[in-house]
Amino acid sequence: MIDMKAVKDAYATYKPMVDLSYRIMEYLIDNPEAEIIWKLLKYDDADAYLKPNLTRKEKAELIYNGSKNQDGYSVFFDPYMDEANTKQKTFLRIYPANVYPTTRTYGICCVNFEVFVHSQINHLSNYTTRVDTIIQKLLEILNGRDVGGVGVLYFDYRMTTYCRILTTGEKPYMGKVMTLGVNLA
Repeated sequence: MIDMKAVKDAYATYKPMVDLSYRIMEYLIDNPEAEIIWKLLKYDDADAYLKPNLTRKEKAELIYNGSKNQDGYSVFFDPYMDEANTKQKTFLRIYPANVYPTTRTYGICCVNFEVFVHSQINHLSNYTTRVDTIIQKLLEILNGRDVGGVGVLYFDYRMTTYCRILTTGEKPYMGKVMTLGVNLA
């Protein structure tokens, strides 16, 4: 007799994908290495990196909570900006983009990190750019880390050819999209 429950349990469900963006955000909120990211998201002046670190509450207030009005938020868990925005702001979007099954028991989930910056606030007074600083810091903090128990994020062409950093956007917003992989079951 075939045990149907055992058959069902032998296939991947990708259940951790639902919480992936949230777990990554929790990791970034509590990581002292991520302070520069939060400052660059909150402050729009060229010396934003010199401002005081944000409190946990201030960071949480930057994360979109599903309310009708998206103004005032800088961090989102989906790939689309629903409203035309011309404010001089910085946005971070984190979401599972694609899933590629490699076997019946696991697959690779590609997680996108989009950073969009209004062109008039991208340059910082230390001769770097806001978008490159955020993307580099995200890569430094997350590459090779197990985030919230959902798996180890990686930026590794040998694991998946989908890992990459691309330039995107249209004036006045320019940005970069970084794709990391994570194995899910």
